[in-house]
Amino acid sequence: MTRPERAQIVNELGKKQTLPSDKGQFESMGLGVETVFLGLGPEPERLQEWFPSVQAPLYVECPGFEEQMGPDWKARIPEGFWSMPAEAFTPEFARTARVIRYRPGLKAFPTFWGPLAARLAKAHWKECGVERHVWLPTTERDLLGSELAIAFSEEGYTAFSPDPFKAANEPGTYLPDLLQTATPELFFSVNFKGLDPFGLGFNLLREAGTRVAVWLVDNPFSLLTSVKSGYWKEVDLFVTDSSFILPLKELGAQSVHYLPLAACPQLFQKDGELPGFATGIENRLVFVGRSQFPDKDKYYAGLKLDSAHWDEARQMLEDGKRPDFHWWQEQTGVHRLWPGNEVRLPGFGAEESGRAWRSMCLKTAPDLTVFGDDGWKEILGPEADVRPVVDYYATLPAIYRQAGMCLNMTSPQLPAGLTQRHFDVWCAGGVLLTDDTPGLDLFPNDLARPITFASADDIVVKYDELKSNDQFRKELRAAWEALILLEHTYENRVKLVLEGVGLE
Repeated sequence: MTRPERAQIVNELGKKQTLPSDKGQFESMGLGVETVFLGLGPEPERLQEWFPSVQAPLYVECPGFEEQMGPDWKARIPEGFWSMPAEAFTPEFARTARVIRYRPGLKAFPTFWGPLAARLAKAHWKECGVERHVWLPTTERDLLGSELAIAFSEEGYTAFSPDPFKAANEPGTYLPDLLQTATPELFFSVNFKGLDPFGLGFNLLREAGTRVAVWLVDNPFSLLTSVKSGYWKEVDLFVTDSSFILPLKELGAQSVHYLPLAACPQLFQKDGELPGFATGIENRLVFVGRSQFPDKDKYYAGLKLDSAHWDEARQMLEDGKRPDFHWWQEQTGVHRLWPGNEVRLPGFGAEESGRAWRSMCLKTAPDLTVFGDDGWKEILGPEADVRPVVDYYATLPAIYRQAGMCLNMTSPQLPAGLTQRHFDVWCAGGVLLTDDTPGLDLFPNDLARPITFASADDIVVKYDELKSNDQFRKELRAAWEALILLEHTYENRVKLVLEGVGLE
């Protein structure tokens, strides 16, 4: 038996996609007298055979699909099928109709079908009034979950953490159930956590009256490789690195705001004792961090850097310059930042530059103690003082407070970004020594200048200057701590979020 030839289209992301055509691809909802098809599929001439009881139905079709299928497809639409505009398909209309939906359409053209799917869902749920709630899709292990919950609570919000896995993988059932118990003013995601790649969750939340915002605390274009719909352009975006605002807007993002990281005094000024493996660091330069992010090799599998570009990048690091993501984008000639995975190549360059930069600095740093994974032993050698990974909330504040000084190197993935160390160390009562990056413009120059180094060789000089002047170091620490607590807490950042989304 010859297998029927399936229709192929180019989907929303510019990729070829085969569309199945059989009755099983359609789902029917509602018992209304009037019938409306949401998508006719590749073989509209068979719909009367599959649904013989349907008389004179309406239909909505995606213009992108209709254009690709051409005149022949349009001629095969049965007589008596009447086209209706998408905007006429409202929750009120859907509530009184029988709706037959062609399911593959949602993943092929999610920007078009997502809003209609949300209206269909809203037609069948019990509406609640919007309340001063914020949903933070995080787990107990996620950084920033506790910090944001505390900060939003200070602003009078009731914080709730929906299951991020269910919200992202079962949005069509999980979110409508939640939205019938409460409708939050704001859904605030970190790095798209809790949002499905096709944007159904976003459309459901928006249809309910909830504002959706995403805080991109890492490189936005690395995160966007997992997003399969243009819905992200309609989300309120916040970035920790201001250098990404223009590229995101050039891709169509409608609302992008600068929101740097911050400190949480409720978590980092609490009392705590050092564990046994962390003692003896009072006169040490301490670095806390992992040697590479989990599954890095898998994420960048198959990618290689041009040897000439890599040699130039290494020389730049030795000269105190930064071969960052934007530099690597220029060298690799990758101009398509979304959709697709091409952007991983400059990201790989930036990641490798960051790894080389951290290694270079740690090998130069005097009196060094590292808290991290065993990968550091391979990089720094068996004689290096490498101690176990520490718990971020239970142990890290005490380490920052007790260390002689703390060392920071900022990833080239974020050309103008900062790290949590820029805030946490001072908040905990420690002293930070950090590399010089554009992100430091957030702080007064007279405070930033004494603690920054440009090249790895400068670390010893800066460290000795601060170590030899106790009084200046104490005054500097007090000034930094006061600045962080006054202007750079998560309460400060939440105020900016609410202002950015129009809920202040």
